[in-house]
Amino acid sequence: MRGVKVFMAVMAAALAFGAGIALATNEAPKAPEASKSSTATEGGKAIIHRVRGEVTAVEPGARTMTVKAMQGKQELTVGVDVTDKTVIRQGKAHKTLGDIKVGDRVWMKYERTGDKLVAENIHILKPTHVAAKK
Repeated sequence: MRGVKVFMAVMAAALAFGAGIALATNEAPKAPEASKSSTATEGGKAIIHRVRGEVTAVEPGARTMTVKAMQGKQELTVGVDVTDKTVIRQGKAHKTLGDIKVGDRVWMKYERTGDKLVAENIHILKPTHVAAKK
């Protein structure tokens, strides 16, 4: 009987995790259409986008950053402005835009503000070590 309960709990967790992934992929950024207003909103709220990828360009002086990620099988390049309100962290430590280097892997949450994409949160991820193939 206990084995059945454990199995059901594992299945429920797997379904919840799968639903979360499906929701995250549905929130991918879309190209703006000419008939839409300059601020992307959904029901009066700004649409929040999330992306995980590799930093391809960072300019601390201009306060901009570009991230290359994959959306399904399509490559996605997101260029964002970094403001004073943007929270940048690596683990629990607070960082600055100057701490981010090209090649770093990041997770980022951003939204469209006017005609710009503005980063709200940037998390610098731990480097992944890939074993060399023989």
